[in-house]
Amino acid sequence: MSTTQIKRSPISPLLRLSALSLLISSSFTYANDSDLEKRLLELEARLSKLENALQQKDKHIEKLETQLHTGKKTEANTLSYQQDIEKNNELAVFKQRPSHQYKAPERSIRLSGTDTRLQIGGHIWLDAIYNSGEMTNRAGFQTSSIAFEKDTVDDNTLLSAGQSKLYLKSFTPTKYGEMKTRFEFDMFQSDGNAGFHLTHLWGELGNFGAGQTFTGFMDIDSFPNILDYWGPNSMVFTRQPQVRYTFNLDKQSKFAVSLERSDSDFAYPSSTGEQVYLYDEVNELPDITAYYLKQGEFGHFKSSFILRKLGYETPWQSDETLGWGVNLSGTFNVSTQSSIKYQVVHGDGISRYINDPCCSLYSEQTGGSDAGINAKGNLEAITATGGFVYLDHQWQDDMSSSVGLSVMTLDNLSTQFNRSFKQSIYSTANLIWSPTEMSKLGIELQYGEVEDKFGTKADNFRLQTSFGFKY
Repeated sequence: MSTTQIKRSPISPLLRLSALSLLISSSFTYANDSDLEKRLLELEARLSKLENALQQKDKHIEKLETQLHTGKKTEANTLSYQQDIEKNNELAVFKQRPSHQYKAPERSIRLSGTDTRLQIGGHIWLDAIYNSGEMTNRAGFQTSSIAFEKDTVDDNTLLSAGQSKLYLKSFTPTKYGEMKTRFEFDMFQSDGNAGFHLTHLWGELGNFGAGQTFTGFMDIDSFPNILDYWGPNSMVFTRQPQVRYTFNLDKQSKFAVSLERSDSDFAYPSSTGEQVYLYDEVNELPDITAYYLKQGEFGHFKSSFILRKLGYETPWQSDETLGWGVNLSGTFNVSTQSSIKYQVVHGDGISRYINDPCCSLYSEQTGGSDAGINAKGNLEAITATGGFVYLDHQWQDDMSSSVGLSVMTLDNLSTQFNRSFKQSIYSTANLIWSPTEMSKLGIELQYGEVEDKFGTKADNFRLQTSFGFKY
């Protein structure tokens, strides 16, 4: 196609010759006609119009020749991600937290000889952190990692590039619907160092999905626009292997069911002293999650449910119990500049799915928070209740803020250690500036407080400044 020669039309000289002949013929025919001059003027006007049309056609041909020679095409092989997804259900787009989104549209490359569109991207991110208290999670503001003892950490400042990440995504049409894949990792490590941290290994074919991604019990779209990597203490947030099937109810709503890897974090009975309680988890069935999602001009609403079977055994005894949970979350658009993001979660035996109780600093001596041996010697699921509310506001196109509060609490068993996680408070406020479409600069004040079963409290203020550069 690029070697094809486009020649200018030879019609122009013929038109001129025909017009001249017509003029001469008209002169002889109408020599004595009183309207001769008028007719000549009309013919000249027509000739002028024809010449202008030919000139426009020649310019168009020149433009086409230039495009062919420089390799430009009317339809580019590289399309914006937003243009691509217009062909598909918007509910099927891969999601991520707001602070990791940039104004610059994602770009897709159509692979030669295929219908597959490939996306390669990510960002370089640096967090500069200062702590007033003893928080052992150096890179994430995890309130359950606040230490009750003094001098637990050596310094109060940190520079971490752990939020930097890389992703590869693909989109291929098939007779079963679009096939989508997502391979993604970041560099987060709680000690502040940067290392390989796999987040997503996920594939979808039509309505079926399998691999590792966000649990169906969580709502990434309700994640507030904050700089902290860890997120609100009550946020349901985990990624794990699963299989999922999604039912698209209409253009704005869907229902999905997942079978997910089962794992449990049991509390040690205080009667064991400071020794590690020797038990084996019994995970006979996968965790079952289901959710309903509705989107619209109001924002979105998601109701999620989880059902679990928890079990354990020791050389002397064994037992099992059920765990369940409900998570209501969403976004409410107050105006074109402001939105409220919220989540309320409640259930028994679901702590490992929630940010704070899953990973307490003292869990090595107290055990986890999913279930424990009660005073009667039976396995009992521990009740968890939490929620947050955040206001995200866009001051102008390149300036935004987010402020909010999150609370998390557990109904401890009487048999748990005194250092067991009881409750925590998490709050942040920030200002984020986007100097360009592919960069961010923000500052955030964070406050957290934690309390154990005995009633001991500790808190921490953190100041975090972040720099993000998309690629």
